[in-house]
Amino acid sequence: MLQLQGRSPNLVDLSRLQLALQGLRQGPGHEVVRIAILALDGASDAGPAARKLLRSLLADPLGAEEAWERELEGHDADRPLIVRVAPVDGLRQAARLHISSDTALDELHVSSPALNGLNLEFLLTRVTVPRGAAGRVSAPALEDALLVPTVDIPSGEQRTSPVTTPVHQALLVADGLDGAVDASALLGSDTTSSGSVRAAVQLEGLSDGHARQRLETSVIDVIDATLADRAVQLFRQSPRNAMEYEHLWFASNLPRLVAWLKAAAAAEGEATKPAVRRLVASLLQRTLASVQAREAAKLAEARSPALDGMERLLAQWAQRAHAELQDELDLAFTGRPWRKLGWWKLFWRVDDVAMLTNDMLSRRFMPTAEQELVYLAGQIAQAGRGGDPPPYPQPVSSRVDEASRSRRWRLALGGFQMGSAAVEAGTSALPKWPGHIAFTRRYLQNETVPALQSLAQKLVFQALGTSGLTTSLAALFYASSLSSTLYEAGAVAALGIVYSLGRMQKKWEAARSFWEGEVREEGRKAVRGAEESVASVLQAPGPDGTAEDDPAELDKARELVAAAEDALARMR
Repeated sequence: MLQLQGRSPNLVDLSRLQLALQGLRQGPGHEVVRIAILALDGASDAGPAARKLLRSLLADPLGAEEAWERELEGHDADRPLIVRVAPVDGLRQAARLHISSDTALDELHVSSPALNGLNLEFLLTRVTVPRGAAGRVSAPALEDALLVPTVDIPSGEQRTSPVTTPVHQALLVADGLDGAVDASALLGSDTTSSGSVRAAVQLEGLSDGHARQRLETSVIDVIDATLADRAVQLFRQSPRNAMEYEHLWFASNLPRLVAWLKAAAAAEGEATKPAVRRLVASLLQRTLASVQAREAAKLAEARSPALDGMERLLAQWAQRAHAELQDELDLAFTGRPWRKLGWWKLFWRVDDVAMLTNDMLSRRFMPTAEQELVYLAGQIAQAGRGGDPPPYPQPVSSRVDEASRSRRWRLALGGFQMGSAAVEAGTSALPKWPGHIAFTRRYLQNETVPALQSLAQKLVFQALGTSGLTTSLAALFYASSLSSTLYEAGAVAALGIVYSLGRMQKKWEAARSFWEGEVREEGRKAVRGAEESVASVLQAPGPDGTAEDDPAELDKARELVAAAEDALARMR
């Protein structure tokens, strides 16, 4: 979950994630469970009912009225209040309502014998939930409004700042028939199937059990906090009122809410509390839903007409570029300039190798495809990606690639050591379109052409040297031996000349074939690289996208959610 927070913060509810991490850092079975008591804003004021409900839930009927009860009863309903339930000593119990240094909210410490061992915290505040017809309020919107309520804390003189306060569970309190209608419209059985949200409708004087059952649902309880408060007061007056206390207490229907609280906060041994487990499970489900929504949005964008048109143009360009590469190079390698570099013509054209091959590359190495690629990049920039032109991935000439290519050429061209000139993709002035074709052309001109030129010179010098040496040996043999004839000496010279020219022909034709294949292969690589560069821009998120929209990041987030769910299943 920490990795989810770091890698995909936009896919997860950070406030609920912090609450979940806080609970997981605490000992199993000892986590603090935070419950929100939310007074529903509507036609009727549910603030007094919410205060009376909380007071009745926490009050100790065996003891006298405590100071915190009077503080709670007189508390301003417009000010959020945190109530911490735990055994307190005499000094803490005598303390009055104070402002917390951690949350800047009003805070009250309460001791409740029935709930002391559960590590409960209550947040008492008002809430305005999304309005709509029954069943039309989305579950995520309702969950955000109830389980992540926003409270106003003072930030300056007569100023407040909204702060989200996530909770494990929420109890929505409504008052009267109008409140019952609002609660019924908001809470559907599908919305609150996890049990984290319930509603309590205060209907004073409704003692008919059958009428109450007709109004109640699986997530809505009809209560009468006035009856519960009267029951507590009667028992405090005298223990002889125990039977009346029990009758009024169960008639108020508050035991159902107490059971709901204990079911969430009570742990079996050292196991994780159910409320904490539900929070983690809900958080992971929401994160997975966010991942699926992003993937669906990307799929919809990928199928948009504009993008389909650009991808179709890209496919057509790639097809024309491959055809041009094949046709133009066929013309180049069967044309007159290439025939001028025949092996037997090297003796008077050895210095023209670089000029002729460079001219072939400049004229025949996909000039039209390069121009059409620039035009396609302009169409993509104009198609509505928005903002500045998109940055295209450019080819990079690494030393490893240069070294491997150099070794290939040294082996192919008879061990000749190439020059160290390298073609670098300058980062200071990157083109606004894929530069793979121009990059490859420069590589061929600056790396392979000098090697071919040097090999031609080397072969000419070797052929002339070998021929001259054998001719000199033949002349020496003829001059030093009276019995040798001119025919025999000429045979020796002819043997040397034929050997040197044959060796020159074999190596030069092999080098020409290798260079021709290298040019064709590098051209195909350039077309594929340019096509992939444009495709990556078309598949990239738009100007409103984030890093989490990258398919790799979405896949990683999905893997992290799966790992967290597996860990949750194995956790006690």
